[in-house]
Amino acid sequence: MASRNLKSRLLKLLKKHHLLSATDILNKLSAEGQGFNKTSVYRALDQLIEEDLICQHYFNEPQAMFELRADHHTHLFCEVCGKIQSIECTYQHQPTKIKDFKVDHHHVTLIGRCQRCQESLNETIK
Repeated sequence: MASRNLKSRLLKLLKKHHLLSATDILNKLSAEGQGFNKTSVYRALDQLIEEDLICQHYFNEPQAMFELRADHHTHLFCEVCGKIQSIECTYQHQPTKIKDFKVDHHHVTLIGRCQRCQESLNETIK
């Protein structure tokens, strides 16, 4: 029963906050007075991945970021400061098959520089 409750809490957190690391999740659960330990959270995250309910990403970070699999959007990742922003999906049509590869879902990440880092770079060049 506790496992189902934890998985339900994790799904609610990811729906509310979009991308979270396991550390973020533990901090948010703790702030809400939820007494789940680190091992239980990692186990529940693994189960949610196996159940195809969440995905994990590594945006040039040592720690995975988790999000709901059903969310369909594009990530903008600043390679300078590490900021991650979500925008409406730029890939309007998801193919079901590419060559002999069956596509279940997709994630698009565009890598570049955010406005602040662009401005900072322009100031450095002047």
